[in-house]
Order: sequence, then C-alpha cells, then structure tokens
Amino acid sequence: MGDIMESYELREKLLVAGSLYMRNQIVDRLCRWHRCRDDKELLLAPGIVEELVDIEDRSSSAAA
Repeated sequence: MGDIMESYELREKLLVAGSLYMRNQIVDRLCRWHRCRDDKELLLAPGIVEELVDIEDRSSSAAA
C-alpha cells in the first residue's frame, strides 16, 4: 500500500500544478495572439497573469 499523503502535501502539489497550468495558458495565449494578431487573445493574457499572481501570493502567505 502506498504512502498516505498529508493535506499540506496535497495542497502544495495542487498549487504547483495550478501555477504550471496558468503559466502554460499565458504562453499559449500569447503564441496564438502572435500567430493571428487577434486582440481578443491578448486581452485574456492580463487576466491569466492576475490569476497566476494570486496563486503565488496565496502560496507565499501560506508558507509564512
């Protein structure tokens, strides 16, 4: 039987996965915008960046 994961470990893994997902979304949106020059794609990027910053802030404050 495998090790039991503590709740704080699960939380950390989910924060890392969420952060990685958001970074990939930013890159994906910016690459799409570059290819098609559609302003709608670019307008979504700041919202994604804001979400990523919020995740990082929560992670930092939880670690403190």
